[in-house]
Amino acid sequence: MGIRFEKDSLLNWVNEMGKFLRLLVDEHHAFDEPTAVVFDKAYEEFFKKSRNYFLLVTDEELRNYVKEDLEVEQIRPLALVLMHDGLRSLDEKEQQILLLKSKLLLNYVMQETSNFAFEDYSYLSTIDNKLS
Repeated sequence: MGIRFEKDSLLNWVNEMGKFLRLLVDEHHAFDEPTAVVFDKAYEEFFKKSRNYFLLVTDEELRNYVKEDLEVEQIRPLALVLMHDGLRSLDEKEQQILLLKSKLLLNYVMQETSNFAFEDYSYLSTIDNKLS
């Protein structure tokens, strides 16, 4: 008894993978830096808040927001968006605010889920190096 496959099912699989990859890279330009518009869209689309909200919110209000309005799985992506936005920000004060909020959320999600990724420590190190 052997494994049997049909060329049509293999071609269908290849076509589906092609569609998926095109969706991933459609708006991605490898050598372009993300612009403020990209980050504004990310905040609005995925977290239903404006970028200004995250710049002006206090740490306590931010913790309450992530506890009440976000799923646990959304907290780490928010922290990463804040970090990347902060690293790209030209305004030093904005950069510091965004990086501190990102650090707060990365630590919070590790504490809340008792789960961490080694790359999170790399992110925290990057944030600390940029802040100092």
